[in-house]
Amino acid sequence: MEIGRGRTILVAGGGIGGLAAASSFANLGFKVRVYEQAEDFREVGAGVQIGPNGARALEQLGLLPQFGKWAWRPPALAMRDAFTGNDIVRIPLNERFIQRFLHPYSVIHRADLLGILLEACKAHPAVELSNSARVDAIEEIGGKVQIRLNDGSKVDGDALIGADGLRSSVRRELIGDGNPPPPKYIVYRGVVPRDRIPDEIWSPEVVMWTGPNADFVHYPLRSGEIFNLVVTFKASRELDPTDISGSRDEMCAPYADFHPTVHRMLDQMTPDRKWMVTDREPKRGWSRGPITLIGDAAHPMLQYMAQGACQALEDVAQLISDVTASAGDLTPAFTTYAEKRYLRTARVQFSARQMIEMCQVSGVLADLRAKYFGGRTEQQLYDGVAWLYSPHQGERFA
Repeated sequence: MEIGRGRTILVAGGGIGGLAAASSFANLGFKVRVYEQAEDFREVGAGVQIGPNGARALEQLGLLPQFGKWAWRPPALAMRDAFTGNDIVRIPLNERFIQRFLHPYSVIHRADLLGILLEACKAHPAVELSNSARVDAIEEIGGKVQIRLNDGSKVDGDALIGADGLRSSVRRELIGDGNPPPPKYIVYRGVVPRDRIPDEIWSPEVVMWTGPNADFVHYPLRSGEIFNLVVTFKASRELDPTDISGSRDEMCAPYADFHPTVHRMLDQMTPDRKWMVTDREPKRGWSRGPITLIGDAAHPMLQYMAQGACQALEDVAQLISDVTASAGDLTPAFTTYAEKRYLRTARVQFSARQMIEMCQVSGVLADLRAKYFGGRTEQQLYDGVAWLYSPHQGERFA
């Protein structure tokens, strides 16, 4: 389809959302220029979880076959008591799950997912990729866009997609809500070879050990060849977002009373780098004229619904659908896209906040959590996530 012939889309940010948007708009006939402020197109981190809704978006974008080559399909999602080692709740990801939601639940290394998207962009002659290029200023001129980059150069385009993350310069221009709130949570991530994880503690499932103000997540990646480990705990002090240096004492202190299995896995991690995570209050107004936002630039969220990448991919799938439906008339398509997406993403943002409060509890609240989940049937568990995973509109708005 060549509805974009003769027009140029500028993309600020070369992460998952930005590269997915770039290849998808190129497939519509647009010329696309991507500007990534980092020195290279790469993902820093480890695993990413892709629920059925994310897989459906990849399918809509024509990227599902490539994804399947790299993905691991866990047999269950488990929330586990950090002290006893007993499962609080376990959601089977079996054939009944797939029949209900039409796609499996998968996990993939972030670098592998980004690699799939990067290859799709490199394979398309209409995509131009630039590194060490940050969008510093934006101006709308006659229904089009001009951006100024950090080297002072100016670039003209027919539209601009802001995929530049939590501290988005495009969001600053559109919404103007300042810096994100200070981070409250510290994250350490690690990927270790399978042979460093003893057989008796290795698990094919996505497992979260939950305790007071801290949790520990692990699951396999790359056909089980490596093991993904993620530490998340509530900060006890005000954090400096620029200080990413880590230490073993800081990483391990919140887990002093956790189950010995967690300590054995913590011993495998290299705590030289940490992340600090936060989100923003949900907002409307992602689009104005020929400018729109996707992914974390539009709706940054905590990781507790495992939906950051999925929602960015959903954004791109919806955006492409609306641009196609408008026969390439970008401004009304961008407006329609933002109105369709803001309530769903806001629900995910709020749900992630609620989930972390449910996970990192102790005492009476932990007893209430166990009572809430105890005895729930497989059908009830699936019903509880249908609003997020189901392809059926009636369930999605339940």
